[in-house]
Amino acid sequence: MIFLIRLFLLILFVGIEAPLFSMMKKGNGPLFTSEAIGVKTFSYQDTSRNRPVVVEFWYPTDEQDIRIEENSGSVWVHPKEARNVSLSSQKSRYPLILMSHGHRGDRRERTWLVDALVRQGFVVASVDHYGSAWHQFHPLASLCFWDRAKDVTFALSKVLEEKELSGYIDQDKIGFIGYSMGGMTGLALAGAQADHAKEVALAQLKGLGQFSPEVLETIDFSEAEKNYREPRIRSMLLICPATFVYRPEGLKGIQIPVGLIASVDDELLPHEEHAMKVIQSLQRLKTKLMKNRISHYAFLNRMTEKGFEILQKGVSKSDTSNWGSIHKEAADFSVRFFQETLKERESKT
Repeated sequence: MIFLIRLFLLILFVGIEAPLFSMMKKGNGPLFTSEAIGVKTFSYQDTSRNRPVVVEFWYPTDEQDIRIEENSGSVWVHPKEARNVSLSSQKSRYPLILMSHGHRGDRRERTWLVDALVRQGFVVASVDHYGSAWHQFHPLASLCFWDRAKDVTFALSKVLEEKELSGYIDQDKIGFIGYSMGGMTGLALAGAQADHAKEVALAQLKGLGQFSPEVLETIDFSEAEKNYREPRIRSMLLICPATFVYRPEGLKGIQIPVGLIASVDDELLPHEEHAMKVIQSLQRLKTKLMKNRISHYAFLNRMTEKGFEILQKGVSKSDTSNWGSIHKEAADFSVRFFQETLKERESKT
């Protein structure tokens, strides 16, 4: 009896094995086996905010005799990609997964996960957040976290308007993946209510050591606590999410299915202060806790020599030796999560 009680509490609290959705099957082999996945870049301008929004879009392709994108000059090691090839005709419509990068990251920082999703029949649109990306970083702009949610909503509308994609995206099957600060972006898009945002920004400024507190007066924080719920997103996956501006009561309004991948040894966003807050606050949650001292940065792509030099994230080459197995485990969970939650949505309509 004691054993059963402990087991029940573990399932209730952690959610690793809880049947919050119907039982997930082990991942099958890839549906699309072409040598490379297709990729396009869409560059938009949100004139209402005078803000660029660049989107990388990946998709399955049937083409075989294609030119493979080279990794030379990149900070990341990417899977095989073919630029501007045709979309596969094997399916009439494809579920769409949106992606949001971390603080000082970029839209292409998680192509290992993109490759897994695309080969299972998803298309993926990943957004660069101006001011928060490593190649166009502005400390003050990066404090305006609500602009990230607006970027995603704007990008989604623009991608759905693309003539070459017209009719190919299943608008009833749209998911979202956010890593680190991208996870905080996801919480906003799911309907979380932010508070004490100015105090959080002040603490971050002190950490940067570049600005005086007075500069905060130049930022309109009334935008911070608005509702940025994006109803077109049906389910979302958070990877090591930041939760700085969200208290537990601000998370309880989230109603869509949420998946969570987190490291219990996260050295950047301590598990007890961030991921655990999500675990304790959400009802429709499927969780995968990664152990064995897995770094916060293990969910990035592997880095090239240039990447180790430029990004300077405190990650050595030896630190990345087990990233391949971590990526495989996280990708399997992610694919199954979206297969199940987006399918669940379809069955209810």
